[in-house]
Parts: sequence; C-alpha cells; structure tokens
Amino acid sequence: MLYRTLVVVLAGAVVSTACTACSPTLPPTTVPAQPSPSYEPFKTALQAYVDQTQPYRKQAAQEAEKVPGKATPASGSEQSVRTRQNALADALRSRLRPSAKQGDLFSATVTAEIKKELASMFSSPQKDLLLDELAEQNNTPANATAPTINQRLEAPRVPPRLMEVLPPLPKQLEYDFAGRALVLRDVDADLVVDFIPDALPQQTPAKAGGESAAKPQPPGAVSPLPMPQIRGGTVFALMGDSGSGDESQQAVAQAMLTYFNTARHFPFVVMLGDNLYDDDYTNEFLTPYKPLLDRGVTFHAALGNHDRDLEIHFKPFNMGDKDRYSFDEGNARFVALNSNHPADPEQIKWLDGVFADAGTKWRIAFFHHPLYSSGQHAAESRDVIRPALESALVRNHVNVVFSGHEHLYERIKPQRGITYFVSGGGGRYLYNYRPSEFDEVGVSDHHFMIAEIAGDRLFFEAISHAQKIIDCGILYRAQDAAAKPDDTTQKWLAQCESLRPAGVRTTHQ
Repeated sequence: MLYRTLVVVLAGAVVSTACTACSPTLPPTTVPAQPSPSYEPFKTALQAYVDQTQPYRKQAAQEAEKVPGKATPASGSEQSVRTRQNALADALRSRLRPSAKQGDLFSATVTAEIKKELASMFSSPQKDLLLDELAEQNNTPANATAPTINQRLEAPRVPPRLMEVLPPLPKQLEYDFAGRALVLRDVDADLVVDFIPDALPQQTPAKAGGESAAKPQPPGAVSPLPMPQIRGGTVFALMGDSGSGDESQQAVAQAMLTYFNTARHFPFVVMLGDNLYDDDYTNEFLTPYKPLLDRGVTFHAALGNHDRDLEIHFKPFNMGDKDRYSFDEGNARFVALNSNHPADPEQIKWLDGVFADAGTKWRIAFFHHPLYSSGQHAAESRDVIRPALESALVRNHVNVVFSGHEHLYERIKPQRGITYFVSGGGGRYLYNYRPSEFDEVGVSDHHFMIAEIAGDRLFFEAISHAQKIIDCGILYRAQDAAAKPDDTTQKWLAQCESLRPAGVRTTHQ
C-alpha cells in the first residue's frame, strides 16, 4: 500500500502525517447553537478557543499515533493517550494561553446569566433531585475546591439535569464542578480552561452505601419503608390504571408525593396503561401529578385498552411518538410494548432485537395486559396474552415484567425464569382478587410500587394509598448474590419483614 506524506507546518513546527484515511479522528470544530441571545458572546469566545487550539490538537493526536504498540492494552495504549494529553497541555500552558486568567471565557455578563439560571433551578421544586444527582456525582469529590487555570483538576462532571440549563459546549470542552465552582475543562488536555466561583450550592460527598439518612417527616404523612441508598442504584416508581381523575387517583398521587418527600426521591415513573380513561390530559394526569412533574420527575407510559393511540405524541409520557420503545436507566434496559396488539409480528420482531446490545443490564418489560392474573381478566391473560408474548419474553431473557389491567396488586411466582408483577391499583375502582396457584401475593387495594435496581439486586415494595406496606422483597439475578447478602440488604429485609402484613411472605429469591 502506498501512502502519501503531507508536511504540515503548525506554529513553526514541521509535522509529518500519513494519508487522511490513516489520520486520527478529531471532534467537529463547530460550537453548538446557543439557547439564548445572551450567550452569543460565550459562543464567540468558545469558537475562538476551538479555532485557536485545533492545529495543536491535530499535532498532539499525531504524536500519539507514533507511540509504539498504541493499540495494545498491555503496553502502549495508555502511553498513547498520555502523550496526546501532555502534548496539548504543554501547548496550552507555554504557547497558546500562558497568561490565561479566570473570566477569559466566562465573561461577567455570561457569568451573571449562568448564575441566574442555576439559582432558578435550585430554587425550583427540582431542587431535591438536583442535590441528589450532584451528591451521586460527588462520590469522589474534586481533589481541590479552588480550581487553577491551566492546571489539572480531578473533579466530577456536572449531571445531565443541570446540563439542560447550561450553555451547550463543543466536544472539546466539558463542565465539571469542584465544591461550589463550575469548571470548564479541556477534554483532550485535561486542564482547567475557566471557572465560575460560587456557582453551585455547597456539596458533600455521597455515601458509598448503607441506609438513607433520616429526613424531616411532615406530621401524618410518612412513608414506611425507604429504599436503601446504594451507590449507583436506580430508583423508580410504577403505577397502572391510574387515569380516573377522582379521589382515589388523587390519594395514590399524594402517597407517591409523600414517599418522594419523606422516604426516597425517584427520578422517573413507569406507567402501566389506562393512563387516561376519559382522554382528559389535564385532570387525569397533569393535575394529579403536578407536584412530581414540578420536581422534575419524568413519566414513561405504555398504552392500555382505554387509552387513545394519540397519547404516543403527548410529550410528558415520553413515548417518542411510538407505541413501543425502550430506554436505559442505570443497570437496566426498560422496554415498553403495546399489549393491545400482543401478537403483532412486527412488534415481536422488534422485541427480538431490542435487547441485542443490553449486555449484563437487567431486562425489564412493561405493558398493560398481564400474562398471569387472578382478577377480572384472568381468562384473557391465560388464553390471549400469555400465548402471544411468553415465548418471546423467555427467549429474550427478560428478568421482570410489570403490567396493569387488573385493578389490584399481584406478584406471581417466577414462571419460566421471569418474575411478573400486576400493579393496576393506581386510581380506578378495584377488582376482586381470586387467588391462583401461581400467586405469591395478591391484594385488592389502591397502591403504587417503588423499586430500586442495584447490581444483581432488585428491591421492590407496593405501598397503599394509606401509606401501608402491601408487599416487599428482593429479587436476585445471581445465586451468589442471594447467598451473600450485605449489611444493607439484611437491614432492609428486616425492616420489610417487620412491616409486611401478616401472611404475606417476604421474597428474597
């Protein structure tokens, strides 16, 4: 193979590089559009920085390409990265920005605007979730609370919820935080480019594990069993058949808010169908859950038999204009199906591919009609839904399935390796429960569910509108995890055991 050699003169240095097809990949040099005209000076400053540093990024990348064995993990791969980093860092310190100071990119006007946006976020009902996410990121706090321009800083990244209100950056830069300082860091050089002091509330490191700290409890409104606070855990709520618009829905919505305020914050809710019985987006969704929506909680809906297909376009349901979709949160992939058409061959084909790159994530499916149930629709579950969906769920190694449709709570014994929950007590009138041989637990009561996924454990609980524990327990994906419960798991199970109703078995499978 013949290579053309190009000679590139960069800042007085002659650099030899191979053909375009063999040169290292670099990020685009265009700064994203800014959301507000007040940020246009910041965009201009960012673009100037990218343009100024781009030739040196190319030079640093080419130096990294010369490292012997750069593709071999045991030898040159780290050296190649460090060569690239150090070459650009040296250029920034000695040639490009030797006299750089705080405020060069974050001008006084831009700083004031960013501080105003951040202050608005931290004075909003989303404050609790923001502080949770900052604390989670801050598990390994910065090695210095006072950033220094042109120096390395080991610091956590700004979480996505805050990124939504900050001016967008080119890929060459990122936002970090150190104490209360908002830091602008060069990704390739790993150096502080600029920072805004006192931009954030004071942060404390997050706990690596263990129980949640005690929180103030409003009189007469206390949730009984907080999920354990586990580093990296994903907490979420579930509810089904909620869209009644009447007092029972309001009672469950209030119970969810009480849990959020007094026990553990959950950043999203999975909706199990029959979200709007009367097609009333305001009174059957926006009003009952306004306090949670205001706090930044997101909802992910599946269609039920009483829902209109147009709901897929309702932005707060986060369905992306589709009746089947997937999303990842933490160590889990969630897949929503449209069980109004359970045997749809296109849907089954889609299901057979949606977990293809899920790796070791928990595989969770949610949809409206249950495969196993002991309520009013038991025959439909047995004769229609189960034959249509069970084989596909099994061959795709789904771990857990959540459904609604039956206006009650039900936990099914594992069937062909899958644990099924029925949670249809979100607000509509209740159905009678008639026990089946496959049931672990069944209760006719208005309720919602809370779950937390942490490693190979899935903690779950069902809580009534009156803040009573209906059911609780832990599912394990691996037998060794079940055989060696840690202190956090044992403490939580002991609490669960003490709170569950008489005759309800605590699950730890």
